[in-house]
Amino acid sequence: MTQYTTRVARLSGGLRVVTQHDPTARSVAVGAWVGVGNRDEAPAIAGASHFLEHLLFKGSSTRTSRYIAEGVDAVGGDLNAFTSKEYTAFHARVPAKDLDFGLDTLLDVLSDPGFSDEEVDAERHVILEELAWSTDTPDDVVHQNLALGLFPDHSLGWEVLGSAESVRDMRADDIRAFHDRWYRRANLVIAVVGNVDHDDICRRVDEGLATLAQGEAPTRVPPIAPEAPQQHEVRNIEQAHVALGWRGLDQFDDDRFALAVANQLIGGGWSSRLFQEVREKRGMSYSVFSAMGSYVDSGTFSVYAGTSPDRLDELTDVVETELADLVENGPGEREMEVASGGFEGGTVLALEDAGSRMAQLATNLLVRDRVVEVPEYLEKVRAVTADDVQRVLAKVLTGTQVRSVVEPHRV
Repeated sequence: MTQYTTRVARLSGGLRVVTQHDPTARSVAVGAWVGVGNRDEAPAIAGASHFLEHLLFKGSSTRTSRYIAEGVDAVGGDLNAFTSKEYTAFHARVPAKDLDFGLDTLLDVLSDPGFSDEEVDAERHVILEELAWSTDTPDDVVHQNLALGLFPDHSLGWEVLGSAESVRDMRADDIRAFHDRWYRRANLVIAVVGNVDHDDICRRVDEGLATLAQGEAPTRVPPIAPEAPQQHEVRNIEQAHVALGWRGLDQFDDDRFALAVANQLIGGGWSSRLFQEVREKRGMSYSVFSAMGSYVDSGTFSVYAGTSPDRLDELTDVVETELADLVENGPGEREMEVASGGFEGGTVLALEDAGSRMAQLATNLLVRDRVVEVPEYLEKVRAVTADDVQRVLAKVLTGTQVRSVVEPHRV
């Protein structure tokens, strides 16, 4: 059995580094997690985090985007990034022999991004196309409208991509100023997984990011405004899409483990209540699922399904009936076994490769300021009882329900 050695270092200025030594790994995964996301943006620069996600791999003062692209392809590696509500991540996976290329490139673009005004304008068009694609996708729209209903007048309800207006108006200087403020040592976690030496990685990271000042992490204001329960939009489409949502639990609530198990048994797999009742038994939907999200000061729980317009009300009734039954009667013994086992198995399988483990380490250290080892996490999941599931669902579902619908024109 492979034994991984995980170590954490806290360098000057608040910079954090986590490594996991895997002596059998033939690849290495490196990542930089920056503690800023779209909830930390001013309205005028909504989408700045996502814009930077696109721009950083345009290169640095010493590396061109072409050089980076060819370097990644030449070793069969992968280079990518993503933006969330509360952090932005940049990551690479390369063969173990190419650690120097992967790590040095990542540190270089983080500390010395070299995007030009022309590249900003070119990427602006790419992001506007991405926004247009999302706007043309009704199951994206129904979830975006759900977020707006759950968090009115708050950046947690904003689209991560920003708006067409903010993306069009954002200048290169705005994006550089955003980078200069938040891409700082106190707001950064570097994670590396592979057959690597912890002390060597720390030294190289410290040197590679030496030009960055300490900086600070963003101060966040929790959502205060009450939910807006009805979100409705009519489109020239064939199917009706509905998402029901509630404010959920934050990232530090001990009940989040019970809600995760509840989510699994409600709509997290083929045997879940909604999949079996809505799709398998009644044939009402091709896609039906539940989901949960958590932030530092709030969270979400939601259910989504698409169906024919004439069955929309019936579908909503079925979903609400299943949820009400769980709140009133709780889950059965076999349901709990399947849901808990499925969630545990899914967690273990998701951490099979170096990239997934790197992301888990980085996220933990950024959000919790410590590494939560897998056995500790799974112990919390195994401790969840049917009573816990019933209680946490009652806690969440007694909140205000937001109903988001995107449907065709009714004749």
